[in-house]
Amino acid sequence: MKKNLIDIEDNPELSFEKYKNNIDKFINSKQIDKLKLQPNYFEIMNNYWIVDKYISKSGQVSLENFPNALSSYKQAIKDGYAICIPVQMLDDDSVVCFSHKNLSKVLSTTSGYLNKLSLKELKELNLNEEHEKVPTLDEALECIANQTPIIIELDNDGMIGKFEDKVLSSIQKYISKFNCYSQVAIMSINPYTLQYCYQINPYITRILKSGNFTNKMFGSIPTKKLKKLKYYKITHADFICYSADMLPTRCVSKFKPVGIIGDNVSSQLKYLEVAPHADNIIFSGFKPTI
Repeated sequence: MKKNLIDIEDNPELSFEKYKNNIDKFINSKQIDKLKLQPNYFEIMNNYWIVDKYISKSGQVSLENFPNALSSYKQAIKDGYAICIPVQMLDDDSVVCFSHKNLSKVLSTTSGYLNKLSLKELKELNLNEEHEKVPTLDEALECIANQTPIIIELDNDGMIGKFEDKVLSSIQKYISKFNCYSQVAIMSINPYTLQYCYQINPYITRILKSGNFTNKMFGSIPTKKLKKLKYYKITHADFICYSADMLPTRCVSKFKPVGIIGDNVSSQLKYLEVAPHADNIIFSGFKPTI
């Protein structure tokens, strides 16, 4: 086995202080990007769940489960899956769990843009026939309560700072309450979001997301560069999440042994196709088996 670059404190039940100290050794020696390449990476980060536990997209483990309804999160927990939760910021700076900017993409009877609404206005809308509401991030975290690991996906193609600070604040309260520092990861398409999050809190596992883009620009960033992972270095990301339909691809495989997550897997057949090229998947609408 390759020798560790930096000796770490061994402890099967790593406290946060020892966990933090181990990461600080890489930060202080300016070798943070070598951390994810260490043979004992998962022992340092205590986050093996990212490659070992199927990740449900928005808690939707079947087509009957509505994306990002609290009942869907509960079902994902019951079925033993991790959960990927997309979050966005409203007009009044509230952070909510919703997967699209356009409301009609999720709510067929409603039109308009999510970020133009206040939380009060959003709460007037129903997600499903059971009259469930779009949860805030804090409501989602209270519901999940460290019963399963989570990935918080930050959707931001605008100014960096305010949104990220609010998300990180909620995450910090959550991990402090449940002592679950290794059970939360953050993910984003925006490399500057991950760069900012690293600067504020480098102890949270980071995942850079990319793949298929329908537009030429993501905010002010050319999607051609995002697709080719040109900004990967500034994110200090531990993992790459890439559209399953595009795997394998050289722009991803060249970063191995960095862990790869196949995104948007919607059938068992697609899972079997992508499994040789990914360490895990984010799935929806079915229950993967292998």
